[in-house]
Amino acid sequence: MLLLIAEYLGIAAFALSGFYIAARHRLDLLGIYLSAFLTALGGGILRDLLADRPPLSLTQSAPALTVLAVTTFLVARRMHRQEAILSKGLFVFIDALGMVSFALSGAMVGAQAEFNAAGITLLAFTTAVGGGILRDVLINQVPYVLHGGFYGIIAIGLGIVVALLDGTGWLNTLTLLLLFIGGVVLRMIAWRRDWRLAKLD
Repeated sequence: MLLLIAEYLGIAAFALSGFYIAARHRLDLLGIYLSAFLTALGGGILRDLLADRPPLSLTQSAPALTVLAVTTFLVARRMHRQEAILSKGLFVFIDALGMVSFALSGAMVGAQAEFNAAGITLLAFTTAVGGGILRDVLINQVPYVLHGGFYGIIAIGLGIVVALLDGTGWLNTLTLLLLFIGGVVLRMIAWRRDWRLAKLD
């Protein structure tokens, strides 16, 4: 149940994120839908392939319908107009919800598949950033995770913590909720303070 909640929260948040990025780059209607679908479903498909299980979005209709509903609502509300696009802070918050939800869902899939700590962390990272990488490649820009400060680090950190909790028997509803809140708060603090990893000179 927790896995499904995290999955669908991430799908809805990343559909909105993909729409926002497409609108900012002034893509046409097809580009907007492709961006939303890749961002929302791409990471989950990569995760399920790595976990050797049928991709959820390719075996059930609900994930694709969720993306379609969110994107169509935004298009119908004419949110693609430049002046109607979300404020930067609200976008970062929504994107943080998606990233943290997907990182936790990926980590939980890895734990259920009895992966080791490295495998759990890999699935957390892949689920959280995989769709965004596919989207950025589509619109011909450097993937955000490669220059977006602590974005990828938070996903990796969540994967490591889930692996530790799973190994010690402390992985439960309460600890996952605390991880979710902590991950979102950390992402917002990192954005506000512009925390970034060091770059080579």
